[in-house]
Amino acid sequence: MGNWVVNHWFSVLFLAVWLGLNVFLFVDAFLKYEKADKYYYTRKILGSTLACARASALCLNFNSMLILLPVCRNLLSFVRGTCSFCSRTLRKQLDHNLTFHKLVAYMICLHTAIHIIAHLFNFDYYSRSRQATDGSLASILSSLSHDEKKGDSWLNPIHYQEPLPHITPTVYIFTVTFHMVLSSVNSNLFLFLLVKK
Repeated sequence: MGNWVVNHWFSVLFLAVWLGLNVFLFVDAFLKYEKADKYYYTRKILGSTLACARASALCLNFNSMLILLPVCRNLLSFVRGTCSFCSRTLRKQLDHNLTFHKLVAYMICLHTAIHIIAHLFNFDYYSRSRQATDGSLASILSSLSHDEKKGDSWLNPIHYQEPLPHITPTVYIFTVTFHMVLSSVNSNLFLFLLVKK
């Protein structure tokens, strides 16, 4: 156990800092969109899904910036050259660049899923508030417009009163995604069974 701590302390510290930055960015952006007066009326229509979508988008940007750094050979060679005075433990961590690259990719997948799900809820909330006739604040805000002739909504991008238009994109997204996942699983299963024989 003592040797493991001596050999891997920098990896654990680096991953803790990276995870901490992700958590900090998510929470900071979430609270910004959840508490700022600038987004008060949009929050009345969308609830917390606006903050979830924006916070996950910020984490997506951060991790998208990081994903190529571990696989840049020139950068790794430069860092190895400048770290020649560092301890062997620190230099050895540069050999785990592909592991970090994969972890960043998993984090991107996680935040992509959060972002997509939040936007699907946003779409549903926009549609429901546009169709609502109960006089709630969300329905009143959805009926505000810049131009009465065109009926352009100020806060709500959905212009249809009928419930049908929001179903079609949601079903389309679900079926295409489900088909892609299913075909990927089937092809991987086929390759696994083929190689196994």
